[in-house]
Amino acid sequence: MKDITSLTVTQVRVFSVDGVPLNRISTMSCIQKIREDFYVTQVESIPSLDGPGIIAFSKGEMKKAKKTVVINRMVFESRRIVLEVAGTSKESNQVYDAMLSSIDSVAGIDSSQLREPIITSDTAQCIVTLDFDFQSLFRDSLVEFMNNRVKKQATSNIVKALVVPRTAEFEISYEITDDAVSKNRVTFSPKRLVIAPREGTPREARRYFISSPFDSDTHLKLIRELEAEISKTN
Repeated sequence: MKDITSLTVTQVRVFSVDGVPLNRISTMSCIQKIREDFYVTQVESIPSLDGPGIIAFSKGEMKKAKKTVVINRMVFESRRIVLEVAGTSKESNQVYDAMLSSIDSVAGIDSSQLREPIITSDTAQCIVTLDFDFQSLFRDSLVEFMNNRVKKQATSNIVKALVVPRTAEFEISYEITDDAVSKNRVTFSPKRLVIAPREGTPREARRYFISSPFDSDTHLKLIRELEAEISKTN
C-alpha cells in the first residue's frame, strides 16, 4: 500500500431528540464566531416549521501548528451533527472539540451533552495504490464467464466487446443490540464498502478509490489486510 491521497472522514454524531441547541447555534454571534474561527466561506440555514431546521457551514479550515485541516462541511440538525474533513478521524475529533469550544464561548450553553453523543459513526475514503490487479478480487469462474460468454454475446460483426469489472461493492447492515440506543429510537442505515479503480487512471497503475464505514485508522488497516490477503492468493 502506497501513495495514499484524498483521505476524507465523515463523522455523524447522533443525540437525543432536540439534543442539538439549534436556536443558540443559529444566532448571528454564534454563526459569526464559527466563521471566524474556522475560516468558513459558506453558510446555509434551512428553517423548518418549528424553528431552525439545518445549519450548514462549508469550505472551512482549522489551523494547527504544522498543518491545516480542511473542513468540507459542518452540519447541525436537531439531533445530529455531521462533520466532514480532509484528514484523519483523530483530526476530525480535534475539529469537533474546537467547534464546541467556539460555541461555548458565545452561546452560553452547556456542551457536555454534545460531547457524549448516543452514537458516533465514521466513514472514511481515500485513493491508494495497491499491489494487485482489480480483477484479482473476483473468482476465476466469474472472470472466465464474463470474458468468454458475456464478451461473446456482446460482440457482433460491427463491434468487438470488452468486459471490464468496474466496482466491488458490499452492503453492511446492522442489528441494534444496545437497549439504550433502541430506547432513543436511533436507527442504523446500511453502509457500503466500495473498492473501485480510480477514474481517469490506467489499470496498470493499480490506483483505487476505497470507501468504508469505519474510522480512518481501521479503514487503512483493512486496506493493508486486503492487499496482503489478495497478494497471498495470487
